[in-house]
Amino acid sequence: MPRMRKLEYTPRQKRRASSLMALGTSELEAAEKLVSVQLYREAVVHLYFTCFYVSQAVLCRQLPSNPNHANIESQLHKTYGRARFFPRRYVELHSLLHKQRTEFDYRTTHTPDPDVLKKQLRTLRSYVAFALRVVPRVEVLDLLRSFTEEHRDKIKDFSFDIYCPKTYAHHTRLTFWQPPFYLEIFGVDQMAKGATKLLRGLRVKRSRDYVVGLNSRVNQYRDDHLLMVDIDAVNPAIEAALKPVGGILLKSGRGYHFIGRAIISGLEQWRRDMRALVRHKVLKRHIDKDHVEISLRRGYATLRVTASSVKPTVPYFYKEI
Repeated sequence: MPRMRKLEYTPRQKRRASSLMALGTSELEAAEKLVSVQLYREAVVHLYFTCFYVSQAVLCRQLPSNPNHANIESQLHKTYGRARFFPRRYVELHSLLHKQRTEFDYRTTHTPDPDVLKKQLRTLRSYVAFALRVVPRVEVLDLLRSFTEEHRDKIKDFSFDIYCPKTYAHHTRLTFWQPPFYLEIFGVDQMAKGATKLLRGLRVKRSRDYVVGLNSRVNQYRDDHLLMVDIDAVNPAIEAALKPVGGILLKSGRGYHFIGRAIISGLEQWRRDMRALVRHKVLKRHIDKDHVEISLRRGYATLRVTASSVKPTVPYFYKEI
């Protein structure tokens, strides 16, 4: 089968595709968890909604902004049903899961066959991996450009750490500074490749585990920071709690990163604002407190922006709040 090229989307379509892929991968995680504890009937709806979001992501050029279930299934068959580069089994899986969801949600009390469901889950994982490869999403460079345009007078540099994400402290850690315009010349991907070579040259053990992380500090000579926290889940209550702060959510594997849009002047004010997020009655149950604590001790926060052998998913845009 010919290899499908990455789709070409407008900036608006990329933002929509990023959000849809984040929703789809979240549904897949829910389905996997339910299957693992043998709640097969409950898993059916999440299997289907994984397809529901992922199929929209590969159809952003063809579909309206709020398509119904029938529109998506019909357009998927029309666009990719006979395409040599798009596996037919993914088109068929979408139709099968749509029919199955309707059957088990509304028309029967039977439990689905576990072996059949597990086989569908394997195919669905393959579909999601395929979509992650071909669907263009909003990348870190796009977000940094947006931050720079919004805060031209305050963002003088971007800072990145090269570190092992398996440990917060007492490990080889490198910091790299560059002015915003230089990102167009030497971006995050090139930084990651260069860092791997450097770590190998320094004989750092397990250099393949290392990632590049964006730091909160945006000026080498002043303590100007962005708010950055690691969150284990996103729901309407969490989004409502973060809305007064304002910022961007990134999907990062099974969790989320939040980056605030405002520039916080002064280290102590930044620390107060970080602590306020951790103490928030809704957020405190979901924010990674260890990440915040080590960030406060270090004097800046870091959020991963590349992948490695231990963190296989590159964080990508989910939504702006």
